[in-house]
Amino acid sequence: MTVFLFVCSIVLLMVGHALRLMRWSCFIKIYEHPPAGALLRSMALGYALNFFVPFKLGDVFRAYYSGKRMKNGIGFSLATVILDRFLDLIVVALLFAVLAFSNVGRDAARESARFYYIAAAAVLALLLIANLFSSAIKRITLRLCSVFNDHIKLKGERFFWTLINTFRDIRRVNFAVILAETVGMWVFYIGSYALFAAFMQRLGSDYALVEIILSLFSRSSLDLSALTVAASSSAVLKEQLWLAVYTLLPSVIMFAATLTKAFTTVEKQTSSVDGGYLKILPQLDEKDQLNFLDDYFSADHPELLRKLTQLNRGISIIRDCSSGSNASTLLCMDSHEMFYRKYAFGADGKKLAGQLDWLTAHSGTLPLCEVIRSERSSEYCCYDMRYESDSSCMFQYIHSHPVQAGERVLSSLLESVRGRLHVLNARPADAEHISRYISAKVTDNLNSIMGSRVLAELLSYDTLTINHKEYLNLPYLASMFEPEHLAAVFAGDTCCDIHGDLTVENIICTGGDGGFYLIDPNPGNIHESSFLDYAKLLQSLHGGYEFMMKTDSVSVTGSSIDFVYTRSAVYDRLYSFLLCYFEEHFTPQEVKSIFYHELVHWLRLMPYKLRKDARRAPMFYAGLVMAANDVYNRFEKN
Repeated sequence: MTVFLFVCSIVLLMVGHALRLMRWSCFIKIYEHPPAGALLRSMALGYALNFFVPFKLGDVFRAYYSGKRMKNGIGFSLATVILDRFLDLIVVALLFAVLAFSNVGRDAARESARFYYIAAAAVLALLLIANLFSSAIKRITLRLCSVFNDHIKLKGERFFWTLINTFRDIRRVNFAVILAETVGMWVFYIGSYALFAAFMQRLGSDYALVEIILSLFSRSSLDLSALTVAASSSAVLKEQLWLAVYTLLPSVIMFAATLTKAFTTVEKQTSSVDGGYLKILPQLDEKDQLNFLDDYFSADHPELLRKLTQLNRGISIIRDCSSGSNASTLLCMDSHEMFYRKYAFGADGKKLAGQLDWLTAHSGTLPLCEVIRSERSSEYCCYDMRYESDSSCMFQYIHSHPVQAGERVLSSLLESVRGRLHVLNARPADAEHISRYISAKVTDNLNSIMGSRVLAELLSYDTLTINHKEYLNLPYLASMFEPEHLAAVFAGDTCCDIHGDLTVENIICTGGDGGFYLIDPNPGNIHESSFLDYAKLLQSLHGGYEFMMKTDSVSVTGSSIDFVYTRSAVYDRLYSFLLCYFEEHFTPQEVKSIFYHELVHWLRLMPYKLRKDARRAPMFYAGLVMAANDVYNRFEKN
């Protein structure tokens, strides 16, 4: 009977451990498949370590060991262990409250009860403070992490982000299951302690259930190892040895179980099941992760970031493909396919909704990206575009194929746009829309440029030296941008349906026979002239916009602007092709209008660059100046 009591106590203790493992797995499987073997081994080793070392450092080892074998890492594992122990704190506080109320364990029970009351209240108070002052705490976290280099900073921010989301996403767990597992776990634990106490009493010891509980959970047990607690008690050596066996034997059995063939077979079978897990951080690139976490902990736009997090929880973000707009474009992957996701909030979200409407309305007119999902509200807009594995943006395509292939794409594009898109809703330009267009797109943007502190010194010179070549500065060319002059230039335009942002980066090439489709239209240009589309092609092939986007640094010294301008021979060839097309299909006055619309595109770009990319803004200003000088020499110079 004595041996039977001991065996039963071990069995009940292991059942309690199994329920703990199941409860711990509930927190993990929100984000990834719980690696049962690693979790069980970490628990076994952690419990064994707690027997020998103080401060419950075995739980830290449990988080480290399991985290090294999890997809989301040690920080995530530590967050789940903290949550696991937080629930234990509540239960143990209730347990000691019962002991103190029943006057069992007397002073030791009352002291431990007070400690756990204070600890539980402190944790709950911290959670309340964190909720009430979340913005301030996020900013403090950002400042603390920013003390370190980017690598350590990312680890720190990622841990706090993981901890926040682990607690937040507990609502995704079935509370009935968690409650049942918690109650069951502690019923089996207490039953095991009672049987072990009965076993010890059979051996002649005066060990009672309350002594077992006090040795494991009293205030003094937290900063002492179980071995030290036992050694410092009145227990004789034989009792200490049995307590060691009782504590360590389940750890040995659990660890050994993970090494059996049956266990590893079951683990492999379950690991192949797709659980539709959420992503803690959907960004795969560490730089993208750091940028997102910096935005999150800056706490500037909490509602937008919360919605963004919800949008991207079930996907992996392979690459951030965003460029010169306030909308974000991401190459993503879920469990079924790869796709591009584009989203924006607020006023930019409304603008993106207009883009989505344009794509829907013109899906049968031109080759366009295939929208496979979309979602919108008054606060945001988001849509997903199908990813074509054999496609590439025109910039990559023309630099990896013979130049004739690029000419075929450009020819096919020009004919499709001119013959299929620009014939829709064709109408003569009217003076009112031209005036509004000049006011909003030229005058307002010129005022932003002239009032910029970033460009103040450059604007003070009559000429600029750009990459060792002299150009007339923009103030000298002010007459080109007079409203009356521009109104005369644009008076002969034809308005119609247009794409609005027909740069090389928005043309996607497919195959090798001139196939293409378009992305990212920009409707709502006030003056919807067909020449805006051709002018966007000029901004690429004439102005070299894409090469500037790929240039990281610019140097400004006095009136000199220097940067690496790696314009390719392919661009020169396609620019010549485009000029020939213009000469063949348009009058000289119409060609002049197209070139002037290119200048308007550069003007529209500048306020965005001054606001978002001030460091490189002088380079884009140089692009505007070079284009303006060419237009001046081509059309205005006497």
